[in-house]
Parts: sequence; structure tokens; C-alpha cells
Amino acid sequence: MKLIFLIILLVLQWFIIKKISMLISTKLNIEDFKKKVLLVPINILITIILIKLIGLSFTEAGLILGNVYKGLKSIFVFGLPLALISGGLVFTIPSDDLKEITYGEGDIKWQFIYVWIFVGPVEELLYRGFVQGALNTIVNGHLFIFSYATIIASVIFVFVHILNVLYGNETWKAFLSMVPTRFIAALVLGYSFQISKSLIYPIIIHNLIDGINLSILYYRKQNSYVDWV
Repeated sequence: MKLIFLIILLVLQWFIIKKISMLISTKLNIEDFKKKVLLVPINILITIILIKLIGLSFTEAGLILGNVYKGLKSIFVFGLPLALISGGLVFTIPSDDLKEITYGEGDIKWQFIYVWIFVGPVEELLYRGFVQGALNTIVNGHLFIFSYATIIASVIFVFVHILNVLYGNETWKAFLSMVPTRFIAALVLGYSFQISKSLIYPIIIHNLIDGINLSILYYRKQNSYVDWV
């Protein structure tokens, strides 16, 4: 029953943010990532409300310092290497496929602000703090080093990125090609939370992954532009 309630709350969160986003769009003509930055405090507030509604304590949701040694180890042993590998893979994207990715275009300032500072707190509070934290109280057991809660939360995290396709930020081809790397990234983020019991470390890893990816994507788009015209 709690799992069904979790899914309902997750859908409700998406619906509320979507409605607020649409309201902002009708009132203000602003770039999409600037809108995301404006939505940060609302996103965080709504997720905190969901955490309380599902019956989690702030400790269970990872709003603590946690195990510093294990947290830092997860950053340097898993997070940073993954961020560098993921960024390196951006260099392998064919130029024709690169044109179909809208990230790294437009007012890049707000994109950099969001992915280097805010994407981690917003998404980790939701998917690790709320979703994985709630799953920790519902399912028990491990598959190798990963708890079932970590694995299920990672699947949900990947699935939700279908919204990027629906919003026109990615093609289906791009989404499907990134499923393996996103799932691996989600497992690393979830494992960091699992062993440290804190959101601090997955937040740092998330910002590193998205920040490095966007930076390299922007670099490639700037240097490949001449080939597109």
C-alpha cells in the first residue's frame, strides 16, 4: 500500500510542477533553464512536503551529514571517474545526432547555473531522499552490493527521463542511447546515498556528471557549428 502511495505522490509532484511551470510560461517569456532555476525552491519545498506525507524523517531522507568517509569515497572512487567517462562519451556523439540535442544552445548561462548548482539538490532530494528513502522502508534485501531500494529507485530515475523526449529536449534515439549510462549513473548516485546515508555526496556527484557533460556538449556544439551550416 505504501508503494502505491509513493507512486501517487511522485505523479502528483510531477503534475504540480508541470502546472506551475506552465503558469510561469504564460506570465513570463523566459528561457527554459531560467524557469528551472526559478522553480528550484518550489521543487524543494514540494519534495519536503512529500517526504513528510510518506512518513519519512529527515534522517531517513538523507538530510544529514552521514558517513563522511564513505561519502567522500563514493565521490572519488565512483562519482568523479563516472563523470569523466560520461563526459568523454559526449565526444563520441556523431555531429548529426548532436544537432538533435537541444542542450548547450540558447542562453547557456542559465543552463550552466542549473546543472552546476541546482540539478543535484532538486533531483537527489526527490529520487534519492524521497523515492529511495521511502523504498528503504518498504523493500529489503540486496543484489550484489546494491540494495533493492537503490535498484528500483534507479529504474524510476531512468524512466522519468522520458519526459525529456516529451518536452522536445531529446529524440527517442538519444534517450534510448543514454539509457545504459543513465542507469549506471543512477546506481552510483543511489549507492552513494545507500552507504553514506546522506544526500550531500550524491548531490555533488550529480552536479559533476551533468556539469561536465553540458560543458563538453557546449564545447562540441560551438566547435562543430561550422559543419552544420
